[in-house]
Amino acid sequence: MEEKRYEIVSLGYNCLPRTILTRGGIKPRKADGELSCPFDLVRHVIPNIIHYLKTNFEDYFDDMYFEVRKRHFLDFRKKGIWKKKDGTKFFHDKDCKAEDIEKLQNRIKNRINNFYKIINADVPILFIIYLENENDTECLEELLDTLKSMCKNKKIHMVVLDFNNSVKTKITNSQIHILQLPEPCQKYKLKWNTGKFRKSELGIYVEKCICEYVKNILANEYE
Repeated sequence: MEEKRYEIVSLGYNCLPRTILTRGGIKPRKADGELSCPFDLVRHVIPNIIHYLKTNFEDYFDDMYFEVRKRHFLDFRKKGIWKKKDGTKFFHDKDCKAEDIEKLQNRIKNRINNFYKIINADVPILFIIYLENENDTECLEELLDTLKSMCKNKKIHMVVLDFNNSVKTKITNSQIHILQLPEPCQKYKLKWNTGKFRKSELGIYVEKCICEYVKNILANEYE
């Protein structure tokens, strides 16, 4: 992998930002050497993201539990999902079953180490986050301030994907970029990663909107 001019780091709240930017060729694939970070593929609400950043993930492994999800009461298979009591969900770690907590925790530790490796490197960073609900809007400034304190004098910006028209108040911070997607795109968030839908006219349109917006930020702020 060639030396990077900048890093792109997903803050969640789920896997949408990393997945779309990877499909769009903006963020490299894991197979090409791209590091996975703790917020890439796990569902976190924004207040929890801020908490874990401020506390250096020190209590991240508290209250983890495995929830068996049976199709009906006669289904005895140990299929399920790892969760935390704060609402965190590990949807993409399906190979970690009820007895695999150590395997999952070691994987998460590697993701956290990757995150700090990027934070501490001498390269500008573009953070990207998917805004789930209106109540999270008030957290955006605090989230950026937390990232700025971690990154010290490094150049950073944050792109916010707003599918629900959640950002009602004007954000004046020039480092926060809000992409408010038009009305039809609100339906997209429900089906965005199903193969048939993402190849639909709406699916292609939304992914193009996101990728072009991020490309413009990179061109104007980082190149």
